[in-house]
Amino acid sequence: MTSSSSTPPPQDHPAETADPWWRRRRLVGAAGLSLVAVVVGTSVLVTRDPDGGAPPTTAVPGASVGGDWMSGASGPGVVEGDFAEWRGSPVEIAGTWSDNTEAMTELWQLQPGAEYADWQKPMDLAIGAIGEGETWAEAAAGAYDARWTATLEEAREVWAGREGQLYLRFAHESNGNWYPWAVDASEKDDFIAAWRHFRELQQAVMPEAELVFCLNRESVETGFDWRESFPGAEYVDVLGVDYYNHYPYVDTAEEWQESLLATDRYGAPKGLQGYADFAASVGLPLAVPEWSGVADQGDSPVFVESMNDYFAQHGGTGPGQVLYEILFDVDNEDYDGNFLLYGATKMPESAAAYQRRWAG
Repeated sequence: MTSSSSTPPPQDHPAETADPWWRRRRLVGAAGLSLVAVVVGTSVLVTRDPDGGAPPTTAVPGASVGGDWMSGASGPGVVEGDFAEWRGSPVEIAGTWSDNTEAMTELWQLQPGAEYADWQKPMDLAIGAIGEGETWAEAAAGAYDARWTATLEEAREVWAGREGQLYLRFAHESNGNWYPWAVDASEKDDFIAAWRHFRELQQAVMPEAELVFCLNRESVETGFDWRESFPGAEYVDVLGVDYYNHYPYVDTAEEWQESLLATDRYGAPKGLQGYADFAASVGLPLAVPEWSGVADQGDSPVFVESMNDYFAQHGGTGPGQVLYEILFDVDNEDYDGNFLLYGATKMPESAAAYQRRWAG
């Protein structure tokens, strides 16, 4: 989703037909890695095949790993501290969007006098990728280097001297059909090439930033398994998934458990554990840069409590562990309060559950 443009909020949808409100997403596998997977109960032990040339590693993403995670929010009250006071604990990371071809080079909300001018903690910044009428093939060939370089140079300038880590969420939710940078089966190779090219620019201009490969929990009209568009672990610092409570809507503990290992119509992970398993298999931590309940679907404290349980059980910096999560608490005329927990919420039970679980 985005708070800086008029794009409707992308969502999962039970059918692949595009609807202006509820849409879908998806992902693809680890390029160039030979993997061996062994199923042990509900856990998956994933190791890289030594014959593939990668150093062998082992992860048990389905097991309780413990550890901490950075917890954050986006929306009103984050900078002022009102949101932290409401939930009873500090906001450790913020999320914001500069996700169109103009906003990405200006980064207005980070400029002097703007909303995040003095923000010193970590930040997840969604910067889009390409615009209407532009293509991933052109991007791979360097057609948008000037804009991408300007974006990175501006990020380096406005973030200079700040204490927190900057996470750049480039081409977020590319496995949907609602952004100009959407990727379908015919474009996945060009997308990988373009992503790797952007990585080269990022490493040259702002190597201190971390690059987040972030998907929507389910793909829409892509025609392929999202893992096939993964550019390779050496080109990514964090795997991310935006995760909202719908399709399937979770209202009970049993439904939560069923959702964790769900897959989409292409066979790709769409459950949270499936994303964690994939992140572990490629040696990356997991982030959930956007998540919330969905009032149009219902008011489910179980979903909120289960997300908290998952973060607490799987938080950490290692492969497959949850590095950070950010509650999407943004509203505008299109959203009509559909995702809000803080303030004028339509999900009072979920809001109360959030306050209970996130209180320090």
